[in-house]
Amino acid sequence: MSLSKKEKTAGIVLVALLFLITLFSTHYFLGELKIGFADWIAFNACSPVSYLFILFFIVFFIRRNYSWLVLTTLPVYYLGTLSMFVLPWTGTYLFAHAGHIIMTLCMCWTLYVLLSHRQYKSLAVGLLISILLFAPYIAHVQTYNQKHAGRLTTLLGNP
Repeated sequence: MSLSKKEKTAGIVLVALLFLITLFSTHYFLGELKIGFADWIAFNACSPVSYLFILFFIVFFIRRNYSWLVLTTLPVYYLGTLSMFVLPWTGTYLFAHAGHIIMTLCMCWTLYVLLSHRQYKSLAVGLLISILLFAPYIAHVQTYNQKHAGRLTTLLGNP
Protein backbone atom coordinates (compact mmCIF):
# COMPACT_ATOMS: atom_id res chain seq x y z
CA MET A 1 0.00 0.00 0.00
CA SER A 2 1.54 3.26 -1.07
CA LEU A 3 -1.13 5.91 -0.63
CA SER A 4 0.03 9.47 -0.86
CA LYS A 5 -0.31 11.74 2.16
CA LYS A 6 -3.23 13.55 0.46
CA GLU A 7 -5.02 10.27 -0.27
CA LYS A 8 -4.59 9.09 3.32
CA THR A 9 -5.71 12.43 4.75
CA ALA A 10 -8.76 12.62 2.50
CA GLY A 11 -9.74 9.05 3.41
CA ILE A 12 -9.30 9.62 7.14
CA VAL A 13 -11.30 12.89 7.05
CA LEU A 14 -14.13 11.25 5.10
CA VAL A 15 -14.23 8.27 7.46
CA ALA A 16 -14.22 10.55 10.50
CA LEU A 17 -17.17 12.52 9.06
CA LEU A 18 -18.95 9.28 8.22
CA PHE A 19 -18.40 8.01 11.76
CA LEU A 20 -19.80 11.18 13.31
CA ILE A 21 -22.91 11.36 11.15
CA THR A 22 -23.50 7.62 11.61
CA LEU A 23 -23.28 8.01 15.39
CA PHE A 24 -25.84 10.81 15.28
CA SER A 25 -28.11 8.78 13.02
CA THR A 26 -27.82 5.72 15.26
CA HIS A 27 -28.60 7.83 18.32
CA TYR A 28 -31.65 9.29 16.59
CA PHE A 29 -33.12 5.89 15.72
CA LEU A 30 -32.13 3.93 18.82
CA GLY A 31 -32.17 6.76 21.36
CA GLU A 32 -34.76 9.29 20.23
CA LEU A 33 -37.20 7.05 18.37
CA LYS A 34 -36.46 4.09 20.69
CA ILE A 35 -36.87 1.47 18.00
CA GLY A 36 -35.57 -2.07 18.39
CA PHE A 37 -32.44 -3.49 16.82
CA ALA A 38 -34.36 -5.36 14.07
CA ASP A 39 -36.17 -2.16 13.08
CA TRP A 40 -32.91 -0.20 13.17
CA ILE A 41 -31.21 -2.67 10.80
CA ALA A 42 -33.90 -2.01 8.18
CA PHE A 43 -35.16 1.51 8.87
CA ASN A 44 -31.65 2.94 9.24
CA ALA A 45 -29.91 0.56 6.85
CA CYS A 46 -27.17 3.07 6.04
CA SER A 47 -25.78 2.99 9.58
CA PRO A 48 -24.79 -0.70 9.73
CA VAL A 49 -23.27 -0.35 6.26
CA SER A 50 -21.38 2.78 7.31
CA TYR A 51 -20.01 1.04 10.41
CA LEU A 52 -18.83 -1.82 8.19
CA PHE A 53 -17.20 0.63 5.77
CA ILE A 54 -15.33 2.21 8.68
CA LEU A 55 -14.28 -1.22 9.99
CA PHE A 56 -13.09 -2.33 6.54
CA PHE A 57 -11.24 0.99 6.10
CA ILE A 58 -9.32 0.27 9.32
CA VAL A 59 -8.66 -3.33 8.25
CA PHE A 60 -7.36 -2.01 4.91
CA PHE A 61 -4.75 0.08 6.71
CA ILE A 62 -3.75 -2.86 8.92
CA ARG A 63 -3.75 -5.66 6.30
CA ARG A 64 -2.74 -3.47 3.35
CA ASN A 65 -5.14 -5.31 1.05
CA TYR A 66 -7.15 -3.07 -1.27
CA SER A 67 -10.06 -5.53 -1.52
CA TRP A 68 -11.20 -4.52 1.97
CA LEU A 69 -11.92 -0.99 0.79
CA VAL A 70 -14.45 -2.01 -1.83
CA LEU A 71 -16.42 -4.62 0.15
CA THR A 72 -19.25 -2.22 1.04
CA THR A 73 -19.50 -0.59 -2.38
CA LEU A 74 -22.80 -2.22 -3.37
CA PRO A 75 -24.77 -1.23 -0.24
CA VAL A 76 -23.16 2.22 -0.08
CA TYR A 77 -24.17 2.85 -3.68
CA TYR A 78 -27.65 1.38 -3.35
CA LEU A 79 -28.61 2.60 0.12
CA GLY A 80 -26.60 5.82 0.12
CA THR A 81 -26.16 7.25 -3.35
CA LEU A 82 -29.39 6.05 -4.94
CA SER A 83 -31.43 7.10 -1.89
CA MET A 84 -30.69 10.70 -2.76
CA PHE A 85 -32.75 10.26 -5.92
CA VAL A 86 -35.66 8.46 -4.27
CA LEU A 87 -36.20 10.08 -0.86
CA PRO A 88 -37.56 13.63 -0.62
CA TRP A 89 -35.24 16.50 0.26
CA THR A 90 -37.43 17.75 3.13
CA GLY A 91 -37.90 17.24 6.86
CA THR A 92 -35.90 14.57 8.62
CA TYR A 93 -34.65 13.26 5.29
CA LEU A 94 -32.29 16.26 4.98
CA PHE A 95 -30.12 14.89 7.78
CA ALA A 96 -30.19 11.47 6.13
CA HIS A 97 -29.04 13.01 2.87
CA ALA A 98 -26.02 14.56 4.60
CA GLY A 99 -25.03 10.99 5.49
CA HIS A 100 -25.79 9.80 1.96
CA ILE A 101 -23.52 12.49 0.53
CA ILE A 102 -20.67 11.48 2.86
CA MET A 103 -21.23 7.80 2.01
CA THR A 104 -21.05 8.65 -1.69
CA LEU A 105 -17.86 10.64 -1.20
CA CYS A 106 -16.33 7.69 0.68
CA MET A 107 -17.28 5.39 -2.19
CA CYS A 108 -15.80 7.81 -4.75
CA TRP A 109 -12.59 8.06 -2.70
CA THR A 110 -12.40 4.27 -2.59
CA LEU A 111 -12.89 3.88 -6.32
CA TYR A 112 -10.38 6.66 -7.02
CA VAL A 113 -7.75 4.98 -4.83
CA LEU A 114 -8.30 1.57 -6.37
CA LEU A 115 -8.25 2.83 -9.95
CA SER A 116 -5.35 5.26 -9.50
CA HIS A 117 -3.24 2.49 -7.94
CA ARG A 118 -4.31 0.04 -10.67
CA GLN A 119 -5.82 -2.41 -8.20
CA TYR A 120 -8.18 -3.93 -10.76
CA LYS A 121 -8.08 -7.44 -9.29
CA SER A 122 -8.85 -6.10 -5.80
CA LEU A 123 -11.71 -4.07 -7.25
CA ALA A 124 -13.18 -7.12 -9.01
CA VAL A 125 -12.79 -9.42 -5.99
CA GLY A 126 -14.19 -6.81 -3.60
CA LEU A 127 -17.20 -6.07 -5.82
CA LEU A 128 -17.95 -9.78 -6.24
CA ILE A 129 -17.81 -10.37 -2.49
CA SER A 130 -19.89 -7.22 -1.95
CA ILE A 131 -22.61 -8.59 -4.22
CA LEU A 132 -22.59 -11.98 -2.53
CA LEU A 133 -22.65 -10.53 1.00
CA PHE A 134 -24.98 -7.59 0.62
CA ALA A 135 -27.57 -8.47 -2.04
CA PRO A 136 -29.54 -10.50 0.55
CA TYR A 137 -29.25 -7.63 3.07
CA ILE A 138 -30.57 -5.11 0.56
CA ALA A 139 -33.43 -7.47 -0.31
CA HIS A 140 -34.26 -7.82 3.39
CA VAL A 141 -34.20 -4.04 3.90
CA GLN A 142 -36.47 -3.45 0.92
CA THR A 143 -38.96 -6.15 1.93
CA TYR A 144 -39.01 -5.10 5.59
CA ASN A 145 -39.46 -1.42 4.79
CA GLN A 146 -42.25 -2.20 2.33
CA LYS A 147 -44.10 -4.27 4.93
CA HIS A 148 -43.63 -1.56 7.59
CA ALA A 149 -43.87 1.57 5.45
CA GLY A 150 -46.68 3.09 7.54
CA ARG A 151 -44.70 2.70 10.76
CA LEU A 152 -41.56 4.18 9.22
CA THR A 153 -43.50 7.17 7.89
CA THR A 154 -45.07 7.73 11.30
CA LEU A 155 -41.70 7.44 13.08
CA LEU A 156 -40.04 9.96 10.81
CA GLY A 157 -42.98 12.33 11.00
CA ASN A 158 -43.21 12.75 7.24
CA PRO A 159 -46.67 12.48 5.67
